[in-house]
Amino acid sequence: MAKKSSFYKLNLYIGREYILSFLISFIFFFFIFFVNQILVLAQKVMLKNINASDIILLVTLAIPQFLMYTMPFSSLTSASMVIGNLSSQNEIIAMRATGIHTRRIFMPIVFLSVFISIGTLFIADRLIPYTAMEYRQLYAKMIQNTPTLELENYSSTQFGNRIISNGEVKDNVIYDVIIFDNEDSTDSRVITAESARISVIDIEKFLYRIELENPEIFITDSSSLDTFSVARAKHLELNIDLSSSGSIYSNISPSQMSLRLLRQNIADKLPEHLDSYKSHAQTLSEEYANLLNVVEEVGASKNPKTESFRDIEFFVKSVGKMRREIPYSFMYQYFGSEYQKKLALSLACTCLVFLAFPLSFVKVKYGRLFGFGLSMFFACIYWFVLYFCHMKAVTSGISPKILLWAPNVVILFVGLAMLIRLGRR
Repeated sequence: MAKKSSFYKLNLYIGREYILSFLISFIFFFFIFFVNQILVLAQKVMLKNINASDIILLVTLAIPQFLMYTMPFSSLTSASMVIGNLSSQNEIIAMRATGIHTRRIFMPIVFLSVFISIGTLFIADRLIPYTAMEYRQLYAKMIQNTPTLELENYSSTQFGNRIISNGEVKDNVIYDVIIFDNEDSTDSRVITAESARISVIDIEKFLYRIELENPEIFITDSSSLDTFSVARAKHLELNIDLSSSGSIYSNISPSQMSLRLLRQNIADKLPEHLDSYKSHAQTLSEEYANLLNVVEEVGASKNPKTESFRDIEFFVKSVGKMRREIPYSFMYQYFGSEYQKKLALSLACTCLVFLAFPLSFVKVKYGRLFGFGLSMFFACIYWFVLYFCHMKAVTSGISPKILLWAPNVVILFVGLAMLIRLGRR
């Protein structure tokens, strides 16, 4: 009973230290990502005529987007801080002197990191898809309700092949308007007006109308530099289609989909992925046949020409290059990579804590600070490797399962090997 009680107190002590360090690390990483999100929003809406309540809601809805990265790094940092602090205070040596096994010291950290992994998976699978859709719907609504959203005082804004340069903006009226219109592939128009009014034609389709008063139109012909025309009018209406921009804010990207939706898209793209293999196999078979024909012709000829040997060399290189290429469907790889990344990042909360094990025998003066700095170093390396594997999976035919799980597998293998080695001492 006394032994169980001592283990209970030990687990409680280490667990409390880990949770405290996790909160500190979480606040640190959360602040970094949060400030970055604020800067992005400032560029989009905070300098425009948007309600403060909508801005606060946008910021709130954007928080889960970076929590998936904050949690693993916080787990690694907190474990390193705890182990580093215990080592610097000689507490690990004291625990081992009383007969407490090294695995018993690390057990509370691993146990709590599993719960953090489960929470991260919930964020990636449930919270991010929901808040991402709400975020985009709110942003699209703000665009619909604020026709001058993308027009600032004394600025230039591009809408497709049109560039609008304007002076002062008051409500829905803009002054000193210059429009460079390149919608026509042959003619270019420059439209000027002292004032114009923006109105909404169709909110749901993102169609807007610019009504210009007393405009002047300068038209040039791209086929003839000497040809141009000038026209004046009392009133001119110009329609702008922002439906392509609106769709950006109403649809979610694969990184914001749930695991179920990602699996569905992977299944839908599987036939296309298999067709790429079939097409590659047929092309490779044709190249083999061409190579065989050339070889037979050269073998049958009594005096083969130099060009014939060059043809053989060309086909040999072509076949070798095709054999090294891995056929794939881009969208299949993209959805598969995002699916595996969500799972791998969630489990990384547990795998990364094993990087803290070597710190248990490093005695430094500022153990907690040393652990924090070392964890930041490993976090940067892990993020770089994960990003590289993600891009490699999307741009090649290598299985996303292999690439995205490789960093976790390596970390877990090294950690377990070190744990076994510590257990033998």
